[in-house]
Amino acid sequence: MFDTISKQGLWWVLLLGFISMHTSLFCQRSEEFRSLKLVLGGGYGNYFNTFTNVSDQEVVNNRPSFCGKLLWQPEYRLRIGVESGYYLIYSTTRIETNNGTKKLTTNLSVIPIFLSLSMKVVNHIELNFATGLADMIYTININKSKTDKVVGHTFSMSNYAIGFTYSIPLGKKIDLGAEFKYMNLGKTEDSHVSGLITISYKIFNWKINN
Repeated sequence: MFDTISKQGLWWVLLLGFISMHTSLFCQRSEEFRSLKLVLGGGYGNYFNTFTNVSDQEVVNNRPSFCGKLLWQPEYRLRIGVESGYYLIYSTTRIETNNGTKKLTTNLSVIPIFLSLSMKVVNHIELNFATGLADMIYTININKSKTDKVVGHTFSMSNYAIGFTYSIPLGKKIDLGAEFKYMNLGKTEDSHVSGLITISYKIFNWKINN
């Protein structure tokens, strides 16, 4: 319990530091921009195997990843919004039980529901931080049978993701980019990194003169 509280406290410190750094460095502008941006991305991720009794040969670590963000730009350089997606974390094959008479196939996928922050540090590069809950969806299949199958889900309440995005404009409203992300699932202490190709669209975009 205390570990969870301390981790959540650390994330809030990082969050407040993120906002404070933005406020102190970038708020003094005579001309500011506002926008609402939709970001969609897809690519592949890698799961760091933490199983103690399953070898790397029995774990499919590299699986597809998809994400979506809706980001509001309230001030210069800072964006805040919501983030979700679908991450296929891993699958396992050929795990033998009952002296080899049964073989298990398992899958784990994650749907995060995160508060997302993004800050532009230099042209084309943004730092990203997100935290929130995650729906962990699992399946367990015995001998690849359609009847001997368990499907369920559980919620992980303490999770975070950090990374960066590099993007280039394709027009006034569309950007093409690449995002590198590290995600930690607090419930199981699983680690996952992903590389995504992203495309963003500015739904609204306007300029404010102070």
